Amino acid sequence: MRRRAFVLVNRVANVVVRRLGLRRFRGGDLLLLTTVGRRTGQPRTTPLLYLAEQDRWIVVASNGGADWEPGWWLNLRAGSPGTVKINGTATPVSGTEIDGPEREEMWARLNADVFDYESYQRKVSRRLAVVALAPVPA
Repeated sequence: MRRRAFVLVNRVANVVVRRLGLRRFRGGDLLLLTTVGRRTGQPRTTPLLYLAEQDRWIVVASNGGADWEPGWWLNLRAGSPGTVKINGTATPVSGTEIDGPEREEMWARLNADVFDYESYQRKVSRRLAVVALAPVPA
């Protein structure tokens, strides 16, 4: 029951963010990530806080502090194409998990500049993935 309630609240928040055209949330910049559902084949759009890093966007698969992976991350890992939309500009992307020293550096920057993901990490048993969304060459 708790998971259902969490999913419902998350979906409502996503719709509100998209319908209002919000570009910032909790002090951070938002992008819209669209992936194709790995089971349904339907497009799914999720607003995510991000850190712009060179030619890519760094996001955290936090799922709002829930102890299960977000669907967008499962879809990307399954090979779903992704599209990032920022300020009306859409860019096809692929998603790759960042590991090692680069992950530690991005984790520190994300927590300092974007959002307190460490508070989410303390609540869950899984390691929150730090994901680089990089443009797909045309």
